[in-house]
Amino acid sequence: MLLFAAVAVAGLVLWPSGDDDPAPPKVTGVRLVSIPPLGLAFAHPTSWTRTVRGRAISLRSRDRSMQMIFSSPLNKKAPKAAKAATKRALTERFAPAKVVRDGPGNLGSRQVPTFELVGRDGKSAVRALVLVDASAYRTYVVTVLSGERPSARGLREATQILESVRLSKPLPSKR
Repeated sequence: MLLFAAVAVAGLVLWPSGDDDPAPPKVTGVRLVSIPPLGLAFAHPTSWTRTVRGRAISLRSRDRSMQMIFSSPLNKKAPKAAKAATKRALTERFAPAKVVRDGPGNLGSRQVPTFELVGRDGKSAVRALVLVDASAYRTYVVTVLSGERPSARGLREATQILESVRLSKPLPSKR
């Protein structure tokens, strides 16, 4: 319950009430997402669409210039293995791909391992930023995908989503 309240407060504080775009669209609200069985919570603008496929939650910006994928592939603490497997998979998927940055980044209030790569998806350029984190219970991978020139609004909102991420002890699912 405290985690949910913290995410709600973070979402309300982190989201701007306006936009610097020349013709700002109607301001939208914030949707709080809490997945107790994964020990994962975050907030995103209601203008972003959310889909769930298996063990992955995907968010897409309104203008479709950004996509974020949240997953928890391992029921144990193994961030190095998850990072290496994700790097291999994305390098193959977006070949020819090249890692352009590999180092620390921020996910929520935590500093985590990250890498960024550029590659191709058919004729289009793709940028991928991957952040890996782990609690004592699970490993988490967040992948942010965009084209060469994502919108400034999409980048700002994606940053705010990443800042809102909170991890906690997973709770048993209620069936």
